[in-house]
Amino acid sequence: MFPNKNYESDIKYTIELNRFICRLLGIWPSMNVKTLLTENLRNTLLILICYVLLCSELIPTVLYAIIIEKRTRNRLKHISSIMFTTVAVFKYCNLVFSRNRVRNCLMRVQEDWQNVASTNARDSMLDSVKISRHLIILCGIFMYTAGLYFRIVVPLSRGKSVTDQNITIRYLPCPTYYVFFDGRISPAYEIMFFMQFFSGLVKYTITVSICSLAALFIMHVCAQLEILMMLMDNLVKEQEVKNLNKMLALTVEYQIKTRSFLQLVQNTLEYTSLLELLGCTLMEWEDQNVISMSSYLILLTSITFNIFIFCFIGEQLSIEGEKLSLTVCTLDWYHFPYDKARALILIVAMSNKPIKFQAGKFVDLTIRTFGDVVKTSVAYMNLIRKVMD
Repeated sequence: MFPNKNYESDIKYTIELNRFICRLLGIWPSMNVKTLLTENLRNTLLILICYVLLCSELIPTVLYAIIIEKRTRNRLKHISSIMFTTVAVFKYCNLVFSRNRVRNCLMRVQEDWQNVASTNARDSMLDSVKISRHLIILCGIFMYTAGLYFRIVVPLSRGKSVTDQNITIRYLPCPTYYVFFDGRISPAYEIMFFMQFFSGLVKYTITVSICSLAALFIMHVCAQLEILMMLMDNLVKEQEVKNLNKMLALTVEYQIKTRSFLQLVQNTLEYTSLLELLGCTLMEWEDQNVISMSSYLILLTSITFNIFIFCFIGEQLSIEGEKLSLTVCTLDWYHFPYDKARALILIVAMSNKPIKFQAGKFVDLTIRTFGDVVKTSVAYMNLIRKVMD
């Protein structure tokens, strides 16, 4: 019997949104190393379908920019679409090949829920889960709203045109070139329209899944740091030497376990978070009509909010790390026996090491970074507009 009798409902509440989103992409790892053959086949089929949908948009879009568009100004208009799809492919590849690491992270989360015994500790973990769930829901709302608007409203609002040969031409969400047929003419148009629609859904789901995993794991680390601070506060209140030894050992073990989990999360998400950070600047103001302007603003808001999520959880992690360092440095160590007080040196040394969430091991994800990214995005858009003018 585990210390937390409610761990099954707790872990279900913790991961249910992540599981739903990742299962759509076939990247949700089974909690057991040995999985059923049917589940493996299902995941493999979903992964293959996602790759086909992504490539069915990326390759024709690149061909359109190279073969059909001759003017540099018009080619620049397609950079954002091409780069967004390319980044989505790389992010998806990273998610597919990181499933074992994600499984290890989920196993650690499950163990923490099984072993939490204190009511205060459980409440702290539940509070972190609520924050992560709110971030996931908001990310999904922004991303899917912007995506569906761009994939449905914008192309349909452009209407249709009739050629001299009395052929009706309609516009796809993304301009593409198909070597063997014209995707703007029925029935190829309807098929390509739905393929681009589902390709967009795959791209938006990839982004939401990355944000959901980052929010889940980083906020879980924040909860573990809060529990670690509770353990340190209880050290001072302990009077019996025998119990003090156990609590010191438990505190050191908990600190090592929390930092190792953070390192595992960092190794799992460092490249996807970096790709998310780099891809957010690639947007361009294309037309001046109301539909295109509103589409641009919605897309810009959704992508900016995704970066804000990464920077927000990174900021929360840094704040909890600073609180932990302050808690250790202000411990009433002089109440400890002499030999036990020396044991705090290791705890103090480990607590003073900065705790950060980084993208690619060199970009600290904080609110300050978010401001820098926004400024870089504005500078990039101004550069593109000057080149196009």
